[in-house]
Parts: sequence; C-alpha cells; structure tokens
Amino acid sequence: MSDNDEYGRTALNAAVDATIVAVRRMFYVLGDDVDRSEGPIEFTFHDGSTLLLDAGVDGAELRIGATPWRDPFEPLVDPVNIEYVADSGKYTAFDVTDEPPYDALAGRRVDAVSVLPLPDGRPRAATLYLGEGMVKAESIADELIVTLVSA
Repeated sequence: MSDNDEYGRTALNAAVDATIVAVRRMFYVLGDDVDRSEGPIEFTFHDGSTLLLDAGVDGAELRIGATPWRDPFEPLVDPVNIEYVADSGKYTAFDVTDEPPYDALAGRRVDAVSVLPLPDGRPRAATLYLGEGMVKAESIADELIVTLVSA
C-alpha cells in the first residue's frame, strides 16, 4: 500500500474535501469469534474513491492506500489455505457503515488530515478531521488501532 508517493500521503491528502459514504473494517475471525478490537479500516467517498489504512508488515508503519482491501485468501479453494483458515482464522471485511460508532461517519466531510511520522519519516498514525470529530488510525505492535471521536 505504501506507494512511491511518500508512503501513501497522496491517497490520504486526496480524502480532504471528500464525503464519507461507506466504512468497512477488517476484523479477525476464527470460527464464530470475531475480534473487533483492531484491524484495517477502509473509507469509500462520494466520488467512488477509497482510502485504506492498515498496519504495516513491520508492526510500526501505517500503510496508506487508495485501493479497496482485498481478502488474500479469496477464493478459498486451496486445501492448505482452507486448513490454515480453519485452524488460525483470517481477516474478514465487514460493512460497518450503519453500526455505532461508525454510523456517525457517513455523510461527514473530511476537512483535513494529518500524519504522525516515525523517526525515519514513514507514517505511524494518521488522523482524518471531520468538523469537530475525528478518526485516528495508528499502527501499534502489528495492530491497527482506530479511535473515533464524535462531534
């Protein structure tokens, strides 16, 4: 996801002045258990563009992208992958647009964005400012922690 555009900042900056129409979270699912405490977040905007925020593979970097999240296990047909998913689980996308607290985001315009960098300049966290509210996504120890502050 970190493109040659200064770690996805082009995709992040493109969200400014865009209106959120849908939100997806990717939560870890193992059997019937869904861990909703962390996972990537994806915004779809009124113009059809997408902003995806995810923890980087090094556990420190925030990965920023402009393409929708794709399940790397789909289609789930390989017997090795089927066994792995059954034993270990996988991230699964959930449309959370109509679920609290995400339902407060639909229809909101992104007024500004900011990035909290790591010492080497790669992003560690990003914040979308939505009027008096905000959404912060932060990569902490291999997990993406999302904090919502409503207006």
